[in-house]
Amino acid sequence: MQRKILIFLIPLFFVSAYLLVGCEITRTVSNKDKPVSGATVFELYVPQSNPDKAFNIVFVPDSSYGDLSVLANRQAFVDDMADVIENAYWQNQAYFNGLFYYNYYYMTATGSVTENPPDTKGNFRCPTVVWPSQVNTDAAFADQLVLIHRNKLRDCGGGGRVTAEPNSYRTIVHETGHGLFGLPDEYCCDSSYSEVRPILYATQHGCTTDPNNASWRNCVSMTSSRDGSVWWRSQGNITTNLIMRNTENEVWESGPADWFLMRKIYQDALGVSIDDPSVFAPGQWSYSVPPAP
Repeated sequence: MQRKILIFLIPLFFVSAYLLVGCEITRTVSNKDKPVSGATVFELYVPQSNPDKAFNIVFVPDSSYGDLSVLANRQAFVDDMADVIENAYWQNQAYFNGLFYYNYYYMTATGSVTENPPDTKGNFRCPTVVWPSQVNTDAAFADQLVLIHRNKLRDCGGGGRVTAEPNSYRTIVHETGHGLFGLPDEYCCDSSYSEVRPILYATQHGCTTDPNNASWRNCVSMTSSRDGSVWWRSQGNITTNLIMRNTENEVWESGPADWFLMRKIYQDALGVSIDDPSVFAPGQWSYSVPPAP
């Protein structure tokens, strides 16, 4: 069952046209709203005034949301995206502890996502995605683009662009792990793997001798069904309920190797130090609000 944030420790405050009470976002759209970039990108939840000090995430609707110049359609999409922030990003401590360094926007231009059949070997193929042309202009500032579609299929991410269903919360966080932090897939065995230390290694020797994984080292092999290559992963004793192991709905926590890379990206990309998660997957954490920067 999806965990729900039940804290009420953040005071009520207004930022632009949204309201945040107890980690629940209410964003009411209006004909008076002005785009913040081009003609199609609007603020959803933007706690960091300096975009260079934030990961900027832009949500893009598919055509099933209808014409977003119609306020009712726009509000439906914005409500879904507020749920995504609360039930996806804020359910993973490695993201929630840095919540003041994520700015969220939405587009009114629409795209589409269409499923593809497996390849001749039965391996999964990513869907065909048609992005609105405005992502290259109005949303050029985005660090992560998330195209939300309502048709059910298996999604992909790459190059800072991901696709997901609106309630596939774990998929969204999983794919953002690729886009923002360069985290590799850790599920077996039909992904396209590459060495990303200290998580995934091309050799057993590399895994067992890396000083960066010494505090949790547990080198486990897996064989790619695509090309027969063998990879070694190290996340301590975590074999299930890890955010980069799978996708779908309930959000899981990050592992210690994930956090090693995420902490470095927070520091290198934003120049900020984020509190370490109090527990790693598969444990659950006790929600608490970090102090505002």
